[in-house]
Amino acid sequence: MTDNPKKDVNQAIIFDLDGLIIETETVYCQIWKREFAREGLAFDMAGYQNLVGAHHVVNGYRPHEELAAHLNNGVTARDLRLAVEREALQTIKNEEAKPGVIQVLDQAAKRGLLLAVGSSSEQDWVHGHLKRLGIFDRFDTIVTADNVENAKPEPDIYLKVLANLNVAPQNALVLEDSNNGVVASHRAGIRVIAVPNEVTLGQDFSLATAIIPSLEDLHLDDYFPEPQTTA
Repeated sequence: MTDNPKKDVNQAIIFDLDGLIIETETVYCQIWKREFAREGLAFDMAGYQNLVGAHHVVNGYRPHEELAAHLNNGVTARDLRLAVEREALQTIKNEEAKPGVIQVLDQAAKRGLLLAVGSSSEQDWVHGHLKRLGIFDRFDTIVTADNVENAKPEPDIYLKVLANLNVAPQNALVLEDSNNGVVASHRAGIRVIAVPNEVTLGQDFSLATAIIPSLEDLHLDDYFPEPQTTA
């Protein structure tokens, strides 16, 4: 729990994790693109983008299955998926917080804003990375796919965050990098800032309140103005 100064009305900033706090999606995507290129196959970037920010997409793109079918050499789709995961994790385990993350956490704390993470990833993954980065204890609540029935793009994760913090939707702001996350925020009635990464750049962010290139460009005054004082 944080030691933020209390406000009369609870207000909160809610962070996504993958692709927003740490760079994970680009790492996986680059490996898959390399493996497809080795076989002269076209990588379905649009299909891959639809997977980003969601825990499970029914009938979604399955690059491991497509590549295994092409190779047809006894290597299974599961083998390929695990190999890519192992390689990606070697990079991700050394990833630092993306630019602007610590800056926003510090500024939010000074304003007395509550802080949360809402992620479609599993709890062990989310907690592990936040602890590794040394910021786990800065969040007042952390909600993952393990804590709800439906992950993004359904609103369950963000609705649970609001309930845990006793924050009204209009008093919260979500920071997201994917269309699935933006849709989930919108369905929960929460303002959302889209911060696209290399993988999600070009997705439909029409439901976002704003789109910024980096968290370094987030100005909290625009979303949590300080109350005016009278003489």
